[in-house]
Amino acid sequence: SLKLYVRTKMIKLPKTTNCILDLSEGWLTIWFNRPEKRNALSLDLINEIILTLESIYDDRSVRGIIFRGREKFFCSGADLESLKQIASAGKNSRDIAFNMSIRVGKLFEAISMTPQITISSVEGAAMAGAFGIACATDFLVTMSDAKYALTETKIGLTPAQIAPYVIKRLGFSNAKRLMLMGTLFNGKKAFEMGMADYVADNEIEFSEQINSIKNQVNKCAPTAIGVTKKILNSHYNIDAEEAALIFSNCVIHEEGLEGLASFFEKRKPYWNK
Repeated sequence: SLKLYVRTKMIKLPKTTNCILDLSEGWLTIWFNRPEKRNALSLDLINEIILTLESIYDDRSVRGIIFRGREKFFCSGADLESLKQIASAGKNSRDIAFNMSIRVGKLFEAISMTPQITISSVEGAAMAGAFGIACATDFLVTMSDAKYALTETKIGLTPAQIAPYVIKRLGFSNAKRLMLMGTLFNGKKAFEMGMADYVADNEIEFSEQINSIKNQVNKCAPTAIGVTKKILNSHYNIDAEEAALIFSNCVIHEEGLEGLASFFEKRKPYWNK
């Protein structure tokens, strides 16, 4: 049965360092704040996003959540330090990869299941895990020149946690092609294939489209939106542990080991001839 959401008093936002929280007129913008690392998804950043979403989950005064990257770059995907830790952990690689994957899955779930409207506002690029964030949100606004790719198979890995969200947003045929081939494409193409809901050619259009979504959402009852989102997600189950197991097994396979090594050594893996 569906549980009705209730309005509560304003919940205090957590203190964060890896993301900047900007709450204005009922809309919370979560700015990924690691521009020196192209806003890569470190474990600390992931945990701060999850904590923030948990803190406002029952707060109907927050009408929506916008995800953006500082310095006009959305997110480059997994943090290189995390990948290096996995690559150098030897016999512990599988456990480290499993735990990291579980946390990434929790991030996508938290974004997808929050009762508020969520928007990914993509400038620069949304690669790998960031591609998953873009697919997990309710709406995607993109700059036409933004870059997208699911690059996991190119380094011997698999987008296990991301796959259900990509299929849900893009449909099986498009999702299959992008996940199997690691195709790079831009925001214009993302809009044409139905991944992006809105595409902008300049910053003015970009802001106007975000504001248009805000205005339309503000005309709708917040509890009704929350309940409707729950209906939409009610038959959509994701097994994060199974996905983490698949991912971690790929990491310790010879192809995963070779893929990570080739990535850090800036060379082609043996299968790329």
